[in-house]
Amino acid sequence: MSIPTYLENTVKDYANQAKAAYSAPINTDMFTGSQFVAGEDPLQTQAINMARQGVGSYSPYLQAAQAAQQQGAGQLGLAGQTLGGAYGALGQAGSALGGVGGTINQAGSTLGQAGQSLGGIGGTINQAGQSLGQAGSAYGGMGQFQAAGAGAAQGAANIAGSAAGMTGPNAYQQFMSPYQQQVIDATLAEYDKQGAAGAQAIKDQAVSSGNFGGGREGAQLGEYQSNRLADRAALQGSMLQQGFGQANQLAQQNFANQGDLFGMQQGLGGMASNLFSQQGQMGQAQQSLAQSQLGRGSAMANLSGAQQNLAQSQLGRGTAMQNLAQSQLGQAGAIQGLSAAQQGLAGAYGNQINQQFGLSDFQRQGMGQDISALGSMGAIRQGLTQAQLTAEQNRRRTGAYEPYGRLTQFGNVLTGLGGGYAGQQYQDPGSGGSPFQAALGTATGLAGLYGKIFG
Repeated sequence: MSIPTYLENTVKDYANQAKAAYSAPINTDMFTGSQFVAGEDPLQTQAINMARQGVGSYSPYLQAAQAAQQQGAGQLGLAGQTLGGAYGALGQAGSALGGVGGTINQAGSTLGQAGQSLGGIGGTINQAGQSLGQAGSAYGGMGQFQAAGAGAAQGAANIAGSAAGMTGPNAYQQFMSPYQQQVIDATLAEYDKQGAAGAQAIKDQAVSSGNFGGGREGAQLGEYQSNRLADRAALQGSMLQQGFGQANQLAQQNFANQGDLFGMQQGLGGMASNLFSQQGQMGQAQQSLAQSQLGRGSAMANLSGAQQNLAQSQLGRGTAMQNLAQSQLGQAGAIQGLSAAQQGLAGAYGNQINQQFGLSDFQRQGMGQDISALGSMGAIRQGLTQAQLTAEQNRRRTGAYEPYGRLTQFGNVLTGLGGGYAGQQYQDPGSGGSPFQAALGTATGLAGLYGKIFG
């Protein structure tokens, strides 16, 4: 198609302008590069630094709880040793009381000999000797109950020693489920399978809407993968925490069961102690009867003065041994009181452990809320900064391509005047939607990510 004569000069001018415009290279550095990417907001930096400082912040509380647990276990061990000493003293008292019975039996035998020498009157003294012998048997029987009490005490000491071995920071490990890792792996595998299906759904939606391979699809996939990774980490942490909590609860229940057995064993020792006291009372009643019978034959006791004096000496020895046994019983009671005080101190250490765990949870929850708030506000401010940078980038790009737009429009006008078909209308390369809305969407996604990580 020939150019009309009246347009020849205009077309030549257009050609010169086009040659000059398209020959000059565009300085793309004016509207590309990292200068148009918003940097990390100070609030985001503060949130990240706070999160780093919070890593391991529970350690002092855990160390304090472990120290209190070790001290409590030590007190339980001391309580067991103290109870062992108490029942050792009770055993010695039982042996002494058994010797009392033997000495009283000797005194009864001596009185019996005196009764034989007195004839019929001596029969009364023989009866007194028999009563004393029965008293001696009663005192001698006290030894078996004393031995039973000592055995119960030793059992309680053994239980206390076993309970002390069930404490410490690794006590929960023997109660961990051997299948926990298999369950976690299977759960995460299923979660990854579902996540892949969700990503494919986003791609399918992009294909159906004609945006496949576009920036919107990439943004949706990026946000979806970010949220899914955060949820996956939270799911894994939840299952690990649940396994640890169950194992720790079972360890505490086992420790409490040992304490119950310890109390039952102490109860058996108390029952043996009561039987011991009842047997002593029976011996005292028999001894009182013998003293009454001796009173009936006191008129004739002078006939066997030498033998009676010997019997009294033996009875005095028995009384001294009985006093020794009573003193040992008092010592055992004092030792039992000390053991009870040590058990109370161990309980106080248990309360301190719970308080340390409570302080640790409160401190970490408060820090998590602060980190989430700072991260969310920082993400919003970063989004606003990004919107401003994007707007400036679009302005510079529009300015760089503006001469080409004018030439395109000019060429379309000339083509129309010459009877040809106008080309495609020029499109501003910087008119890609609101930069503020795009940045705000990014900021909203970042704020949600902060909430999931640090919330």
